[in-house]
Amino acid sequence: MMVRMSASGKEGNEGARRRLFGNVAALYLLQGLNYLIPMATLPYLVRVLGIQTYGLIAFTQAFAQYFVTFTDYGFNFSATRYIAQNKQERSLVVRMFWCVMVVKILLMVSGMVILTAILVFVPRFHAETAYFSVAYLAVVGSVVFPQWYFQGMEQMKHISVLTGAARLVTSGLLFVFVHSPSDALTAVGLLSAGPLLAGILGFGVAYLDLRPEFYLPSRHELWETANDGWHLFISTAAISLYTNTNVFLVGLLAGNTEAGYFSAAEKLIRALTGLIGPITQAFFPHISALIAEGKAVAVVFIRKTLRLTGAVSFLGSLVLMTFANPLAHLLFGKNAAGSVPIIHWIAFLPFLITVSNALGIQTMLSFGLDKLFSRILVASGILNVVLAFPLIHFFAAKGAAISVLIVEAAVTVAMIVVLEGEGVHLFRGTKSA
Repeated sequence: MMVRMSASGKEGNEGARRRLFGNVAALYLLQGLNYLIPMATLPYLVRVLGIQTYGLIAFTQAFAQYFVTFTDYGFNFSATRYIAQNKQERSLVVRMFWCVMVVKILLMVSGMVILTAILVFVPRFHAETAYFSVAYLAVVGSVVFPQWYFQGMEQMKHISVLTGAARLVTSGLLFVFVHSPSDALTAVGLLSAGPLLAGILGFGVAYLDLRPEFYLPSRHELWETANDGWHLFISTAAISLYTNTNVFLVGLLAGNTEAGYFSAAEKLIRALTGLIGPITQAFFPHISALIAEGKAVAVVFIRKTLRLTGAVSFLGSLVLMTFANPLAHLLFGKNAAGSVPIIHWIAFLPFLITVSNALGIQTMLSFGLDKLFSRILVASGILNVVLAFPLIHFFAAKGAAISVLIVEAAVTVAMIVVLEGEGVHLFRGTKSA
C-alpha cells in the first residue's frame, strides 16, 4: 500500500533537511577557522620559536588535553544525544544543562588539584610549571563552552561563530606578540586564550537561550548524569591513548625536538581529517533522532554518508601521501624536514578515522552500543601504549606514527566485526527493526 505523506510531514522533513545542511555548513565554517588559522600560525611558530621550543609547547598542550578529555567526560556524546532526543521538553533540557555544567566544574577543580600535585612532585614537569599552568586555561575554556548543548539543539552556527571569532582574534595576536623563542610562554597563553574566550562567550549565549533559567541539581541527579556518561568518558579517554598520548610520549621519551616533528606532522593530518569532522558532528544528533523512525531508516542514511565521506577522505589521504615532502617544506620550512617520514606513515589516517567515526560515533552510539564502543576503544588505547613505548624508544617520532597507524586500522576492523555481529550491516542489507 502506498502511503501519502501529509503536507505537514513534508514540511517537517524539509525543515529537518534544511537544518541539517545548515548545521553542516556552519560546522564547515568552524572547521575552516579551526584548522586554517592554526595551519597559518603553525609555520610561523615553528620558524620563529624553533622546532625544539615548538616541541615544548606541543608537549604542554598534549598534557593539558588529558584534562580536557577528563572534564569533557563523554558529554559531547551522551548529553548531545539526550538533548537531541528531548529538545521539545524544555524542563528536561534545562535540567541536563545544569547537571552537566556542575559535573564538569567539579571535574575541572579536581583536575587543578591533580595538576598541582604533578607540578610539585615530578621534576620533568616542575621545571616547566609556568607552561603547564598557562596551558590549563584551555581546559577552563572547554569546561564552560557548552558544545554538547548547541549540538543537541542543532544550533551549530553558535559553535562556528563563537569559536571561530575567538580563534581569529587570539591567533592574530600571535603574529603581534610572538617573535622569538623568548616569547614561548606568551604563545602558550594566546593559544589557550582562544578556547577560554570562546567558552565564556558560549556559556553566555547558552544561558540567554535558556531565557535565563537556573536549576540546582541534586546529588542524585548529578550521579545519574555522571553515570550516563561513564562509558562514553572511558571511550574518549581511550581515544586519547592513541591520539593525544603519542605527542606526549614522544616528548617524554625522545625529547622536545622529536615532539615538534611529530606534532607538526600530526597537525597536518588532523587538518585534513577535520574536513570530514563537520559531517560527523552534525549527523550524530540527526541520526539519533532518525532512530525514532526506525533503525533501518538510520542505517540507510549512514550508509549513504559513509560512501561519500569515505571516498573524499581516501582521495585526500592519497594526495597527502604523494605530496608529503613539498607540503612539509612549504608549511614548516627546512627545520621541520624530519616530519616528512612521519607524514608518510600516517597519511592514510584521515581515511581510517573517517570510516571509524561513521562506524563508531554515527552508528554504534546512535544505536545505543555504548559499552561495545567503549570496549573497542579501551582495548585499542592499551594496544597503542604497549606498542608506542618500544617503537618510540627505537624509532623516536616515527615509532609513534607506526603505532597510531596500526591502532587506527585495528579500531576500524574491530568496529566492522562488532556491528556485523550485532546485525547492523552497513555494507549489505539493513538492521531489522
